[in-house]
Amino acid sequence: MLVSFVAADGLAHAQSTSGDLVGSVMDATGAVIPGAAVSAVHETTGVRISRQTEASGQYRFTNLPIGTYDLTVTAPGFAVANLKGLAIELNKTVTQNVTLAVAQVSQTTAVVEAEQPIDTSTAQIQTNFGSKLAADLPTASFAAGGVLNLSLLSAGVANAGGVGMGEGPSVGGQRPDNNNFTIEGIDNNQKTTTGALAFVPNDAVSEFTLLQNQFSAEFGHSSGGQFNTTIKSGTNQIHGSVYEYFSNRNFNAVDQSSANSGILTNPRFDQSRLGASFGGPIKKDKLFYYALFEYNPTGQASVPTSALLAPTAAGYAQIAAMPGISQNNLSVLQKYVPPAATATQSISVGGASVPVGIFPVAAPNYQNAYYGVGSVDYSISDRDQLRGRFIYNRVDTIDTAGTLPAFFDLQPTRVYIATLSEFHNFSPNVTNELRLGYLRFNQQVPVPSTLTFPGLDSFPNLSFADLNGLPLGPDPQAPQFTIQNTYQLTDNLTWTKGVHTFTFGFDGRKFISPQTFTQRARGDYEYSNLSSYLFDLLPDQVAQRSLGNPVYYGDQIATYLYANDQWKANRHLTVNLGLRWEFTSVPYSERLQPLNSISNVPGLITFSKPQPQYKNFGPRIGIAYSPGESGRTSIRAGFGMNYDVIIDNIGILALPPQLSTTVDLLTFNPKNIQTNFLTNGGIVPNTSTGPLSQADARAATAAFIPDQKLPYSIQWNFGIQHQFLNDYTFEA
Repeated sequence: MLVSFVAADGLAHAQSTSGDLVGSVMDATGAVIPGAAVSAVHETTGVRISRQTEASGQYRFTNLPIGTYDLTVTAPGFAVANLKGLAIELNKTVTQNVTLAVAQVSQTTAVVEAEQPIDTSTAQIQTNFGSKLAADLPTASFAAGGVLNLSLLSAGVANAGGVGMGEGPSVGGQRPDNNNFTIEGIDNNQKTTTGALAFVPNDAVSEFTLLQNQFSAEFGHSSGGQFNTTIKSGTNQIHGSVYEYFSNRNFNAVDQSSANSGILTNPRFDQSRLGASFGGPIKKDKLFYYALFEYNPTGQASVPTSALLAPTAAGYAQIAAMPGISQNNLSVLQKYVPPAATATQSISVGGASVPVGIFPVAAPNYQNAYYGVGSVDYSISDRDQLRGRFIYNRVDTIDTAGTLPAFFDLQPTRVYIATLSEFHNFSPNVTNELRLGYLRFNQQVPVPSTLTFPGLDSFPNLSFADLNGLPLGPDPQAPQFTIQNTYQLTDNLTWTKGVHTFTFGFDGRKFISPQTFTQRARGDYEYSNLSSYLFDLLPDQVAQRSLGNPVYYGDQIATYLYANDQWKANRHLTVNLGLRWEFTSVPYSERLQPLNSISNVPGLITFSKPQPQYKNFGPRIGIAYSPGESGRTSIRAGFGMNYDVIIDNIGILALPPQLSTTVDLLTFNPKNIQTNFLTNGGIVPNTSTGPLSQADARAATAAFIPDQKLPYSIQWNFGIQHQFLNDYTFEA
């Protein structure tokens, strides 16, 4: 008996949460065998899906949950062929051809372990990481954390360094803010500054995949890396785990350079990831559940501030006895800035020398995070499958940007993701995936309600240069908040016709995103000396406040349409032809530019409603050629065009002055304020009343939003990949 298997990976299709399996069944002469029965059984869930080969001898399984499968092929007059351990990976189509031998009188079924050859039928550059790698490898390289760090193991991926804002690494030379993050096919991108929102604990990850470039038309939104993560599901066996990953300063060796400097202990870095998971069947071979919960406290050493100065007890007593001193201002200073223990120098207050000393600040640095993951999988029949996922993140971080301990506060962040996917097979050649998703992100940077400055409507930010820049006030960026609601509907239809595999898809997203961020919303008053503050004079360095603290609405829609043809020209050559169209509307608050039409300068600048782009077409062409019969070498080339997104921070910082404007009393002081500055309320919210004049509107205009021009990039690639042995692959 002769049973042989020739395998090659295929093209990644639109199924962001699963993979496909295709192939041909032949006899020993190479003739195709129509009507052969092909069944794929998931090794851990026992879910069985069956197909028959067509007249061309081809079979196709679409939307298979990722994992390891046993493949069985039977046909009248031929020996049964069993292939064990066939891995189906995220975003990949695996091609598995099977050769059947003629049945003999006394013959047993041969079971053959599947090889995992390189991808020989797509120009796409892709790396997959399974659940074992996700659990075993380090995960602390960059802020996004978790399995996203595994991408650094891929060729062409580098740590972000100083190449630009955003989260994650630099992929293919792109900036990090050009990356795209999805979880179970659901948009996981932050609209304000880019980067991932929800975090998935490593032990809950079923598979993580990175698409580097030359991805087909099903993938878009950004031109950098496509970071896709899927969640574990339950199996036929009740199983669970309890774990702790623990990193502690006392367990780590002291760096030799620190030891050479006489530093024999590590700075504090104590992190623990304690978690538990469990899963199993609700109905054997049909319905499964999985859940995980993780607690992740982290404490770190703080970076010391510069040596701040404060009056000593004697200095405070000396100041209190001076005539003309604002006792209100002095009491606020004494309340939040305790006296220095020892005088190290002196400053001048009202012409007198006042002793001051170093005021030490020991800021805490910690974060408490809670993560929850749940999944349900229901294999209704060979034709229908349902998959549900839920992710919960709760993160509380101590906000020490106010520098002084009295102004520290918790900064809460909450993230939720829910998704439901339905996979339907109309026929072996026509399949469909329908996915509904919802994401909510809520981050607050509050000002504690207990903080008050008597006589002022809000506590400003004060600083004093002669006290080494001693700051007095809450987080300078507070208050602010960001809420992002993302509603998503995706549908992908795959149709196989002869040597062509067509994919048609729609991806629609509705964003409702109120945000607030106004620089100097409470007032910034910077003094060159403490004396000016104590005598309540106008600040001589900075006296600014932004009037109005409007809510910016980043509400918009994004619509993506795409069509793709995977053409198997012959057994060696595969051609991918695709076209993608992307439409992104202008956020609501950016459409308010006509409010400032009074500042129009005909022929130069017009504050009109910005218009979106309607012609963002992205063609994709890819070629993959595998010479010879071994399937161990792939030569790839491709061309593609991708569009990136415009972040909300551009719009929130370019509001028309009718919504928010900045008053600078050092530049413009209509009331000639010199004394009793804070007693009179500082810069009060109603300093500007009535409509702005044309001259004032133009003077207060910092920026405007033109018609939307999405940044785009054109990518091309040429590469070769060769597999020497099963575990050794060369790629260039």
